[in-house]
Amino acid sequence: MSPALMPFKIALVFETAEARDALVSGLTPLSEGSVSAHVGGSRQLASVMQKEQPDLVILDLHAPDERAFEQIEAATMRMPGVTVLVVSPDNGMATLKRAMRAGVRDVLPAPMDNQAVRVAVEYLAEVKSINARVVEHSGALHAFLPAKGGSGCTFLTTNLGYQLSKSGKRVLIIDLNLYFGDAATHLTDRKPEANVVDLARQSRRLDGALLEASVLKAHDNLHLLAAPELPYQLEAVTPETVAAVIALARTEYDFVLLDLGRTMDPATVKALDLAERIHLVMGQTLPALNDAKRMTQVFDGLGYAHEKIQLVLNRYSKNSPVQVADVEKATRLKVARTLPASDDAVLTSVNQGVPLARLAPRDPVARALQDWVQAYSPVTVKAGRPRWLASFARA
Repeated sequence: MSPALMPFKIALVFETAEARDALVSGLTPLSEGSVSAHVGGSRQLASVMQKEQPDLVILDLHAPDERAFEQIEAATMRMPGVTVLVVSPDNGMATLKRAMRAGVRDVLPAPMDNQAVRVAVEYLAEVKSINARVVEHSGALHAFLPAKGGSGCTFLTTNLGYQLSKSGKRVLIIDLNLYFGDAATHLTDRKPEANVVDLARQSRRLDGALLEASVLKAHDNLHLLAAPELPYQLEAVTPETVAAVIALARTEYDFVLLDLGRTMDPATVKALDLAERIHLVMGQTLPALNDAKRMTQVFDGLGYAHEKIQLVLNRYSKNSPVQVADVEKATRLKVARTLPASDDAVLTSVNQGVPLARLAPRDPVARALQDWVQAYSPVTVKAGRPRWLASFARA
């Protein structure tokens, strides 16, 4: 544990007096802070948090049922600055996801013992370390939007993110295509344990530690906040929660890349408002050109400066009936970047869930993406940004 960790307060909440007494009798004294022990389970959680105002609570939960999670959620809503860990014999994925929705940061395996308390101390140290990294900089924010379905927008977003991460930049991709977004499948075969909706539902408890626990660590320096597997409970993803997640993410990463769908709902518009650049990705077809023209008219209506919009021609061919001049005339925007067609290599990358630069670094598309990365280097870091939700950093 870091020696710089300030004295803390940990509250233990047991279901029975017998369980409390068994642990307290053998608890190793801690030099880092104080520990109090209480009885009453999830029913007493809110009362303990309110009276004790601890930095962290460990709840001994033998039966993680819906009623218990409702009581936990009521407590964490009332005291959002208190970190809650649960100790339970059931620490499977379903329990973990339900616990996170209730505001719990992690589910530890039973029993509640000295080791669980030590994990809590280490967790507080990690929270302090992560929050200490929320320092004076704001990462670049880029939004990627398809002019038409099938334009390859998600492929470009994920593969550009991968190549940025290989250049030493810390990158987060946020999949805001809430209706069946699949950015994760372009990078790894691992399943995300949390998603945008889960994080949005806890927007009042956002801090660096919660974001770190919610992202899928796809590769070194490359993390992804996934879209939900199914489009349920999307009402939690509001303009306000999107803004909060993005603001936090920018303090933690050098680049935040937003993979957006074509649904121009209020949350998507808020993301576009916040972006420094909007990359409108399109193919060289007449339907794509028509949709790109309509999209640029929407951008005009939203008051976006033309300098904010970057047109990207994907699968570019000099022999296409739709030429660069046609695109620029129809949209009244310059084409900022073209990427060549390399269908076999790209298809292999998508099917295997492996970034193209890892499979075929000499492929023309991989090289074009590398040129794109070079255009972003060096990164200008903005100084003097206040810490995110400093009042939550209680350690």
